Amino acid sequence: MDFQKLTQFSYAPYSGKRQACVVASDTGAYYPGVRIENISFPLTIGRIQAAVFSCLADQETPKTLYLPDQADTGELLSFWQSAFDLKVITDPDFTFESKSLAVPKSETGQSITYSYLIELCGKAVIPNSSFPVAAMLEAGEYFMPGVNMETSAWELGLCAERIALSRAIAAGFSQHELGKMFIAAPKGDYVSPCGACRQLLMEHIPAKPVILFQNATETLTIASDHLMPYHFATDKLGSTPDKP
Repeated sequence: MDFQKLTQFSYAPYSGKRQACVVASDTGAYYPGVRIENISFPLTIGRIQAAVFSCLADQETPKTLYLPDQADTGELLSFWQSAFDLKVITDPDFTFESKSLAVPKSETGQSITYSYLIELCGKAVIPNSSFPVAAMLEAGEYFMPGVNMETSAWELGLCAERIALSRAIAAGFSQHELGKMFIAAPKGDYVSPCGACRQLLMEHIPAKPVILFQNATETLTIASDHLMPYHFATDKLGSTPDKP
């Protein structure tokens, strides 16, 4: 894999500014991240944010950040460098083989169990909330895992749903391959995605089932569009190569 191909996976219909990067862990595993814009601009997932959290969610330690170009001011490179002591290398010709994070359906069947999600919760990085959440997103013949990630800068954390989604997009899964999502939060009184995640789910898995495990025996299944019936939507934002 090279940056030219990885950058094509970026979702940037509003700015046309596709971006990608790769984080290498201290064990030598590679974790790609791509810019994923949202119709609600502040909910955009940055490429560095996505790659660092994908690494952490795999219980690995980020060590080196590879960029094909100079980072923009808005990417907060200095924060990520300082928070994780990252070495930054700019190399547009860098090639890599990313670690496979998707779980084949042959290992899980066509569905995900509550116990599977509870075990996955053990990978959450939650020093501030102590509130683990796990999600599995259907992606073709796979499920992509995600857990919630927190940092010293609370506003830069990501929920489990967005980690799963950002991993799937960075792995090259197209929107038509993305399907239902399973979510569990063992400490939750009532399990349901936050407003930010609902907005993202509406954009990337519209009308797909979201299965919410309330406990080991009770689930609630609801279509993503029903989670946010009055979500923000317009076709008037931007005029870019990705969106006429």
